[in-house]
Amino acid sequence: MDIWELVQAIKDKPDEEIAKMTSILPVTLTPAEVKQVRPIFEKASLQWLIFGPPEHVHKQIQTVLGKTRTKKLLAHFGL
Repeated sequence: MDIWELVQAIKDKPDEEIAKMTSILPVTLTPAEVKQVRPIFEKASLQWLIFGPPEHVHKQIQTVLGKTRTKKLLAHFGL
């Protein structure tokens, strides 16, 4: 799964399904975490793929996942 697949899934699929999908990632999300990051990822744009998410987005994700899990997830996607 790449970052764009995750973003699209978060926009289109139920929380529980996304949580199951993340089981293949180094950071697994719970349905509650998916619900919290959904508004963040709904703002994703093509620029995120090219330049990575803006710093304020990193901080928003850190609020939900914590610093270590956020770093691990973003590193997995090469961001």
